[in-house]
Amino acid sequence: MDLILYAIPFFFLLMFMELAYGFLRGRNTYRINDTINSLSMGSLSRLQALVILGFSGGIYEFVVSHYQLQQLPDDALWVWISCFVLYDLAYYWKHRLGHEVALFWGSHVAHHQSEDFNLSTALRQTSIDFYGFLFYLPFFALGFPAEILFTVVSLNLIYQFWVHTEHVPKLGALEWIFVTPSNHRVHHGRNSIYVDKNYGGVFILWDRLFGSFQEELDTEPVSFGLRKPLNSWNPLWANIHVYWRLLQDCFSAPGLLNKLLLPFKPPGWLPAGMQTKCQGRRVEDLYSKFDPVVSPAESCYTLGQFIVTVGLSLYVLLNASTLGYTLTAMAVGYLTLSLYVHGLWLENRASALFAELLRVAVLAGGFFALGFPYLHSTIALFYALASAVLALGLKRNLRFSSGATQNSL
Repeated sequence: MDLILYAIPFFFLLMFMELAYGFLRGRNTYRINDTINSLSMGSLSRLQALVILGFSGGIYEFVVSHYQLQQLPDDALWVWISCFVLYDLAYYWKHRLGHEVALFWGSHVAHHQSEDFNLSTALRQTSIDFYGFLFYLPFFALGFPAEILFTVVSLNLIYQFWVHTEHVPKLGALEWIFVTPSNHRVHHGRNSIYVDKNYGGVFILWDRLFGSFQEELDTEPVSFGLRKPLNSWNPLWANIHVYWRLLQDCFSAPGLLNKLLLPFKPPGWLPAGMQTKCQGRRVEDLYSKFDPVVSPAESCYTLGQFIVTVGLSLYVLLNASTLGYTLTAMAVGYLTLSLYVHGLWLENRASALFAELLRVAVLAGGFFALGFPYLHSTIALFYALASAVLALGLKRNLRFSSGATQNSL
């Protein structure tokens, strides 16, 4: 059973609680732009699964039909416990390979792009996890029922949510056994001492056993994010930027062997004498953050639009089976466009206004073109017109204010 969808309301409740606690303590760890981007990545990750029909299901069926041992009982406690522990071990190696192999890092990197560390960071997930299913196959071969495995996978991910916070200190003896906020802060650090450490999902014992554990040090405050920062709020680029660089480097690498080896080497590896095509630069000030200047009015407008997008996303996720594949795919396309446009606003891009007008026009036109009930289409039209008027007004006022400022100098 996939429990993640049912946990989403609790995720949002806990985020609001963390935000309130941060303000009360005078230590807020949230920014509007970074939070919207993290939640955009999480939404995109869940939405794409509705329309991308992978071949993993066929592989599962093949393994079960030809190689599965005797089916284990689904009502035995030892089956549940052993599956939970063994899956966490499998997750450790999946996670570790996601850092140590360039091809897999391109999929996992999305989770590490945030330069803030809060509960919204936990929801910042990739939309292109193409290799994770490989770590499920041994469980099917051993006879673990699919219902148990996918419930365990969900529980593992739900556990990982709470460790993404700066507000929980070290937890004494628990630090030796379980993944905690302290040792998971290390995992998200870009300080040299913290890079590629603490891969565990639930149990930190695997890191201690396999030599990848690093304690959080009082003398080395954790700086969060990538050593080569993304510097973008574009959720689409966030998913593919490593692969774009990797593809360019593969074309440029001398010799067929180097071209074949590059994706399976550690991230950043290059043949001797070769320069990377990556335009990103290593961060010089560990504690600086990407934070384009955007007016408070534009930030509020983007936040409001993002809330609408999240609401529509949840509706699609909950009702995909009744909407049908074609309508679901169209809805996912529109929501993906919306998340992309929100990113343009947060980066204060010149194209943001045109993209926003196009986005709301697509929504209103789609409702009428697809023959939705008159009331629904009218609401969509009203929303589109109101959004267009607000967007035009914001940009006009900002241009006027900018001109007045320049004239007064």
